[in-house]
Amino acid sequence: MFFSKEIVQNEANVLYDDKEILDVLNAYHNDSFSRENQIGTDREKMFKLINNYCNKFYKNCLVSTLEEDFYNKFLLLFMPSYSLTLTEKEIKIVLNELSAFMEYINESHGIDLYKSYRKNFSANVDEILRVYYILRKIQKYTEACVLSFNPMIIDMNCYKKRKKAKEVSKREMYEQGHFEIIDKIGGIIILKKSKLNSANSYIKIKVENSLASDMRCKDIINMRIKKRFFYTTWDIIDVKDYYSYKISKYID
Repeated sequence: MFFSKEIVQNEANVLYDDKEILDVLNAYHNDSFSRENQIGTDREKMFKLINNYCNKFYKNCLVSTLEEDFYNKFLLLFMPSYSLTLTEKEIKIVLNELSAFMEYINESHGIDLYKSYRKNFSANVDEILRVYYILRKIQKYTEACVLSFNPMIIDMNCYKKRKKAKEVSKREMYEQGHFEIIDKIGGIIILKKSKLNSANSYIKIKVENSLASDMRCKDIINMRIKKRFFYTTWDIIDVKDYYSYKISKYID
């Protein structure tokens, strides 16, 4: 079978039109958003998250270097930081947008990122929603006054807690960093500080049984904690991020 020179050249342009991922993202935005008049919409807002993601992990990277876990890293590594500021509806919008962008990459540059996407989509959407709800529920065990930004939920008792905390601060010890869940006993969560093998790195926090049941072994919590002398469990000061066990290999 023979192909015309023009057809071969066109296919080569698709397969080897290698550009930086941010340039491809801008081209996708100009083509899709301008044509559909999506400027200023919720979709535009969610697109900015994808732009932030690419800037953080793929700045100056060529589109040909994108790996199959491009989607999984966005969902499980990048998204948890936004769990308190996004609604469930917005999470679904941004996932649809990322799907459309990957389809654009495939059509324009011949790079198929859909294999991993199709294989893991349902399971990973369930996983990010699990993390989403855990991060919101766990806030009431912290000293954070703002429990959620969208919708805005404020704990009016937190100021009293902070005042009391200052009074006993000299009788407390503090830790912070990434902690991996290694076991659960009812509402007692046993964790160890990531990257440390010492037995002294094990800590315990207490939450409601219903919340504990949603947490998984090897999930990672990025948090600040404190413990009063003679107490066996630690109190959570604040939780910065909560990561699924599925993405633990990417956590520093």
